[in-house]
Amino acid sequence: MKKLLAMVLALVMTLSLAVSANAAFKDVKDIDETYAESAAVLNGLGVFKGYEEKDGTFSFQPKNAITRAEVAAIVYRIYTQDVKDAYVKNYETYNKFGDMAGAGWAKGYIGYCANAALVKGYPNGTFVPSGKVTGYEVLAMILRAVGYDQKNEFTGADWALHVAEIAERQGILDNVKGVDLNAPATRELVAELLFRAIAEASTVTYELLFQAIQVPMVTYTAAFGYQNVSLNEKADNKIFAKNKTLGDAFNLASYEGYITYNAKKEAMVLTEKGEKTADDVIITVADQDVFDAGRYGHVWATKTTAITDVFYDDSLLATKYESWNTDWTTKNKTDFIAEKGDMNYFLNGNEDAKASDIEKALAVKGAEKALYDIDADGDIDTVIVINPIVDVMTADYLAKNDKVKIQGKTFDKDEVSGYEELAKDDVFTYVDMVDGVRYFEELTAIAGQKSAFTEPKKGESHNYITFAGKDYEQSGLTGTSDEASLFTKIKSTFDKDGYIYVDRGGFVVYTSWDKAAAAYAMVIDAYSVLSDKHDDIEYYVNLLLTDGTETGYVQVDHDKYDGAVRFTNVALVNYNKNYTGSPKATGNYIDLGVLVKYTVKDGVYTLTDAAETDGADLTVAYVQGAATMKIANKNYAVTDGSIVFYQYKEETAADKFTAHYGVNVGKYDAKNNETGIPGYYKDVDVDYLETDKDDDEVLEAAVLGYLPAVWYDDYAYIYDYTKTTTTGSKLDIYTYYGVNLNGEVIEFSAYKQLGQGAINGKDVVGNVVWYAKDHNDLYDFGKYDSTLSSLKQMGNTNTVKAREEGKETDWNTFMNANVVYDLTDTDALKVGESAPVYTFYWDKTAQAAVVYKDHNDDNNDVKIVECAFVVDDTVKYGEFKVDGAKYWYPVETETGDAIKYTLKDLDDAFNAAKYHITDKAGKTELIANDAKFAFAANGEYRTVKHTDAVVGTITAVTGTLSADGKTLTVPYGTEIATTLINAPGADVKVDGSKLVLTYTSATCDCTTVVEINVVVTAAVYSVTLEQSYNATDAETELTVQLSTDAQFDVDNGGKIIVYKSSTSNGAGAVYWDSSIGGGEITTKTSGYYYAVAFNSANEVIGQSAHLFVPNDGTIG
Repeated sequence: MKKLLAMVLALVMTLSLAVSANAAFKDVKDIDETYAESAAVLNGLGVFKGYEEKDGTFSFQPKNAITRAEVAAIVYRIYTQDVKDAYVKNYETYNKFGDMAGAGWAKGYIGYCANAALVKGYPNGTFVPSGKVTGYEVLAMILRAVGYDQKNEFTGADWALHVAEIAERQGILDNVKGVDLNAPATRELVAELLFRAIAEASTVTYELLFQAIQVPMVTYTAAFGYQNVSLNEKADNKIFAKNKTLGDAFNLASYEGYITYNAKKEAMVLTEKGEKTADDVIITVADQDVFDAGRYGHVWATKTTAITDVFYDDSLLATKYESWNTDWTTKNKTDFIAEKGDMNYFLNGNEDAKASDIEKALAVKGAEKALYDIDADGDIDTVIVINPIVDVMTADYLAKNDKVKIQGKTFDKDEVSGYEELAKDDVFTYVDMVDGVRYFEELTAIAGQKSAFTEPKKGESHNYITFAGKDYEQSGLTGTSDEASLFTKIKSTFDKDGYIYVDRGGFVVYTSWDKAAAAYAMVIDAYSVLSDKHDDIEYYVNLLLTDGTETGYVQVDHDKYDGAVRFTNVALVNYNKNYTGSPKATGNYIDLGVLVKYTVKDGVYTLTDAAETDGADLTVAYVQGAATMKIANKNYAVTDGSIVFYQYKEETAADKFTAHYGVNVGKYDAKNNETGIPGYYKDVDVDYLETDKDDDEVLEAAVLGYLPAVWYDDYAYIYDYTKTTTTGSKLDIYTYYGVNLNGEVIEFSAYKQLGQGAINGKDVVGNVVWYAKDHNDLYDFGKYDSTLSSLKQMGNTNTVKAREEGKETDWNTFMNANVVYDLTDTDALKVGESAPVYTFYWDKTAQAAVVYKDHNDDNNDVKIVECAFVVDDTVKYGEFKVDGAKYWYPVETETGDAIKYTLKDLDDAFNAAKYHITDKAGKTELIANDAKFAFAANGEYRTVKHTDAVVGTITAVTGTLSADGKTLTVPYGTEIATTLINAPGADVKVDGSKLVLTYTSATCDCTTVVEINVVVTAAVYSVTLEQSYNATDAETELTVQLSTDAQFDVDNGGKIIVYKSSTSNGAGAVYWDSSIGGGEITTKTSGYYYAVAFNSANEVIGQSAHLFVPNDGTIG
């Protein structure tokens, strides 16, 4: 039996147990590690889809409770394999539930699953698509999909016990521990249950099964039921055989093996030995980290096409073997080395490494090593080594177009990685990997002094030094250099400030007296000036260091700097000086707050900007000592090494400023770090943010654009203001009135602020703000966390419950009635006195601004309220639903007047221009998304986006259509009918002499009407004039003949006029006028005669030739 030698290279620059997860979800790190693989497989199959975000990415939202509609969609895709939802619309009309009108996108899924007996509704005939579903209910749906519940065993009081018993027996619950299946199921839990059902649960044979796998063949029958569905083609109803799984239908399989690279430098999972025999299965896996080459794991695939990343199993690491003095290629040296033919070697990702090269690399102290015992027989059978090289940058790298020059060698940019942060004098390592790329890594300096040098004792092979209180050995990596001679007994090397650099194994690769690594600092001020010799420009900066000290004005190597600091000319700065306080050199605080890294050599500073993100803000207030800081809706871990600078320009008078700034390092701890990072209020600007390179969720260094919270006095609800313009001031001064935390009515004045995050002017009124006194008895404001809520007293107790206004809120906050202040009559409030405590009346709801006590408590299910300010008690609250989502708002005044909201007030998701909104009674109204609408308490509303009907191209089948499309001219005698034009997408009808075209919108019952006038051209007649001679009366008789006399009706206003002319082609005078269709005319006068026929509109419709009539009786 062949050994499963599928190998592994645990070695990325760290030997981790990390599970590779599906990159399709942006919040993949939020998925519980236990369920990560399940979510990845289902997403890869296309069964479990995420939510599309505004930026085009997808999120999984693993902790959210799944809805019944979502479960129906997932069960449908598993059961039918219609993962592209190509046929689901066919089943939208199959629904038998009474609440499908609001089911929207889910109708087809619910219709199919319900009629296939995979899901069931409620006794009242509803399905409740947006309702939550418990773990047991999910299991019931899953087990029905594999053939259970044919005898309705999942009904009755004990249905959940039957479900649990079968699920346990089928292995579906093997990975679910400590979960309450009676509670609403989360999306990640459902992913786990469904995955186990696909991969492990055996299916049960159905008789007369509504067989979903034959989706394209299903036909609808009037008496639809899962036993009444026929197939268009021959199909065996017993499609599932016992001991098969739904996974078999997907051709789903897990392939175990090690990561290797082919000649095209593509990552693969090889499921057998390296010889690649005919029965091997090779799975190509995209976007793998090359440092994973050789690492052992498994990948999920359908028909050998990978649908997930690789999940690695580092539990096979054999780390107990620490001695490398072994002949790795002999069969009988030790009991823990596999035989020669069974060994696999990976050196820098290369599977073709020789045993001799591996033996040499293993002997190198500092090389990264991983050993595996894949077949668990006690023998190491895979050895993986990464062996980097140490170097020091002799010059900055040079990049041009698609080339980059590093250490004198030119590369294509796709041949190198990690070099971007390197600069002259940086110490780094590099390694050439199997994918043809050279990977660079900058090493960080450790500052300290050498206190001891220890030579090896008997049995030891290496000496070591004690540096900064810790023992270090020297690395064996190529390029290792002891520039400071620290690994010697030289006396001058003891108790002297120096720097060491270590590899990933903690061994010293480089020593130096000069620090080459960059450190963080914040710019306080910067300027440029003409040199003393007037032959150059010199650049200076004052930096705030992480220990709180300032460098003073130090010279900068401007040739090596290309960043945000402007270095304004000092002459220009002093000409327009508006700032007071230090520093004195410019007095302007040029670029105060720019985060930089710096190195120093020969007294000259080299700067690089450290910013990765700017213009962000604190999403929630940071509480002193909290483990995370939430910036731009993302949590960053605050560690003992996190650095937070702050800066604030305070307005001391109109257009006059002074600056406050400082720095704190590490998470606050009352015992160990009293000077740690303090608290900050929400919405404070984080001008610059730097995250740790190894973990993008760790806060490394940041600059906050406001002072810490402890600098501010208190917070207050502002209920009024007045404005006063001061003489000589460019800015207005406002006087504000508010009530603070203790109920005191206070008055303060402030300039209209220009600072970041500040609010002043009339926008302050109606807000809870923090405040602090600046210079000249003026105050500064900023927004404070508060929420508009409704309050009720709980019975006759002193406890008050609150419910926030907005979407999907509930009565979940509690507080003491003694800190609810009455601001319903602000005219009665007097400065210096206390605002009254609000008196609740039985079952009366008050509207209040509510302030929470803990602004950063993400894990507290019950929100604690510090105080509330009642602003209105004349409104009545009500809950209503829009598209299934619950909203809680005031819906009418005490007098019964409706309060109106726009859809945008409810949710920013209502971003279309217009909506059709239908109430519970079926009344529909078209409104703009910014138009006010009255939502009634307990009302239910359904919205449909409005889009105008598209008018397509209209062409004439008969006749000619005018350029504006409004007139169609057709020949005489043409019958007006819908077939005269071609108008795709339009409903065409005849209305008299018009064609009426009606176009219907694709998204709503909205129409656009186009009318076309049809004009029938007049008949054109052939007119002739004949003559004969009446000898009896000696007269010439003229006879007019029309080609179609019957159509020339006197009743239609037609007429004929005979004209007499003196020439053969001239116009003549009227000789005879008649309104009949023909007739005889007599004349005794010679001349030229002709006849003209007119229609009722007096238009010429025919004319005869000129006829000569003689007076001698002859025929002319």
